[in-house]
Amino acid sequence: MFANDCPESGLAHSDFKSENCNTTPESQSSLLEPTKCYCLKKQVVSFVWAVCRSIMPIDLLGTPSNWRVLTNNMYKVVKLRRFEKFTSKQCMRKVKLASYPLLSDEYSFLLKHKLLERWIFWLFSSFVVPLVQANFYVTEAEHEKQDIFYYRKPTWENIISKAVTCLRDQGYKELTAASVRKIIRSRSFGFSKVRLLPKRRGVRMLANLKASLKLPVNHPLQPRGQRKIGAGRNVKCHSYKSVNEVLKDLHLVLKHIVAKEPERLGSSVFDYNDVYKRFVPFLSNLKSGFSVEPGVFIIVSDVERAFDSVDQDKLLSVLGDLNLEDEYILSKVVQVVCTKKSLRIPQTWTLGSKKNVPNPANVRSCLPTHSLRGILVKQQVQGRKVRKEQLQNDLKEHIKRNVLQLGIKFFLQSVGIPQGSVLSSLLCSLYYGHLENSVIFPFLEKACKPAPAFPSEESFLDDTAARYNHLVTYKSKYLLLRYIDDLLFISTSKEQASKFLSRLQRGFRSYNCNMNEQKFGTNFQMNIIPGLGSDRLYMVEDGTSFLRWSGLFINCSTLEIQADYTRYLNSPLSSALTVGWLNKPGRDLKAKLCCYLRPKCHPIFYDSNINSAVVVRLNIYQAFLLCGMKFHCYISDLSCLYRFSTKFYADALGKSLRYMNKLIKKRMFSFKTGSDFRPILQVGKGEIEWLGLTAYIQVLKRKQSRYKELLHVLKAKLKALVHCDGKRRL
Repeated sequence: MFANDCPESGLAHSDFKSENCNTTPESQSSLLEPTKCYCLKKQVVSFVWAVCRSIMPIDLLGTPSNWRVLTNNMYKVVKLRRFEKFTSKQCMRKVKLASYPLLSDEYSFLLKHKLLERWIFWLFSSFVVPLVQANFYVTEAEHEKQDIFYYRKPTWENIISKAVTCLRDQGYKELTAASVRKIIRSRSFGFSKVRLLPKRRGVRMLANLKASLKLPVNHPLQPRGQRKIGAGRNVKCHSYKSVNEVLKDLHLVLKHIVAKEPERLGSSVFDYNDVYKRFVPFLSNLKSGFSVEPGVFIIVSDVERAFDSVDQDKLLSVLGDLNLEDEYILSKVVQVVCTKKSLRIPQTWTLGSKKNVPNPANVRSCLPTHSLRGILVKQQVQGRKVRKEQLQNDLKEHIKRNVLQLGIKFFLQSVGIPQGSVLSSLLCSLYYGHLENSVIFPFLEKACKPAPAFPSEESFLDDTAARYNHLVTYKSKYLLLRYIDDLLFISTSKEQASKFLSRLQRGFRSYNCNMNEQKFGTNFQMNIIPGLGSDRLYMVEDGTSFLRWSGLFINCSTLEIQADYTRYLNSPLSSALTVGWLNKPGRDLKAKLCCYLRPKCHPIFYDSNINSAVVVRLNIYQAFLLCGMKFHCYISDLSCLYRFSTKFYADALGKSLRYMNKLIKKRMFSFKTGSDFRPILQVGKGEIEWLGLTAYIQVLKRKQSRYKELLHVLKAKLKALVHCDGKRRL
């Protein structure tokens, strides 16, 4: 609703101070912490209402009793979360005709109501929203999920000024308009516009590489909002494609290369599927290789400024070793996907070469077997050719001459690689994969060689090639995984783990790579590493310790895996939601419940190769607990406009139970048919439904007065489920 790049307004702030940001010289350092400089939402509403009272005729605001109604509705606008919309019906909530004596009895009721609706709609859409845009910078924050924050424009300009200073200190070179034009004149893509995202400490730069660009030929380069009125008319411009649009061919080629040579990625994983495929064989091998379950020593760490610290010349050297063919042929593939509920026509590009030209037969062979039902594949007759020289030139331009625009200033990135690019994660993985192949893996081989007094079965590695397979070698007794910049290391040797931890702390100078000292986590003590305490090690009441890694909660003793819910501890759950007010809110609610459960339906949480029966059921129960809490928060927000029947709520929750059961089984089956190991699912449909109903009842009974009828229905379903299960066993 609120744009971030709106022009400045002439309204003064002399009588409006933020309680969160002092202006004394001693407190100027707080600008390094944007979370302390924002304005409270009630302060924003107070400012808006004060302006309304100052410039609007009092009759247009209604009677004093109506003022509270208007300010309450304004507050609801200001506290909207990301992607939420505010309807005219919400603007009119509790606004009564009787509160406006201006609308005399001479008019009919319908006419008066229509006039009032139009006035209120204009007040919110054409006055309140532009007023906020003109005086505040509105943005989300990295640590607060969907919540948005309001910064006074002068405060935000100070934050930008300090960010510009930091950019210069970090090696970014400021460019003139002439330099920018000279750089982009010789290529097909332009520059990227950057915005700042507040963090708990400092800000993060986010570059928009998806947007196309129009650049004036002779006029000054100024961002929208800085130009004078009418200055952009009749100006001749050059058009440039978006960076990601130009790089998508290169992305396709690089993915093709690493698919043939996965060893170049080192220990990289890109999703839970990759983690699962490597973790299960390692754990099975670990348990089968020892008569007594061995102790494990775990390290988690995070590369400091992983994207921003990449050595560009080193990266180009790594990429120069890739085996590019002289020419690639790209062919468009159109799929017509027909299901019971919808018809979709997705388009993708396939890659071939002179030796292997894409055709419909090999295109269908690339698609998953289970997805071919109801799909008609059509190949575009004419593709396009991409030469090696063009790919190399685009890659070099993207890495060495990446131009960023922050406010009215332009910078050349001389260290690191752009974040937000379609290539970012792949380039990062190739770079740190080369580091692992060249330095880390040889170090681990040396560190795990047994001393003469140790038995030979302490050998941890087989051969170099096997290390990179999707399945860990059966002789291996350690595992290294890296999700972009987040490392996980597990070993049965404390000596090896200790040496590796010391090596990580020293960093890797030739790659300009250092670990973040605040994000180390281990399940063992080391005297040589000072200040290793972090929030990544979590201890529960019974003394069991867990390490947090990439959304997973890893048991330090058993290596059982749970979902990490600790990120919800320090912020309200409602800040993670987006409520749909428009169209069909009931349908949206049912879809949201399934959406909340979907990430928690991965086999890594329910495979008995990894987790015991108790942990499998605990994972199901916790997923439903979180879903039940989000259900309560969602309908609490929705209830101010919409109220549904008890039957509807019961049906929505029942659908979520069936959805989770089907999705778990579907995903487990997909791994049974496509992997060298067999997932084991030892929980039935009845157990999943029982756990779900129990979790929902546990959440909703805390609000018994609101959910009295719904609780009665859920308890009846639970009782019937137990009764049926008892009969089945008899």
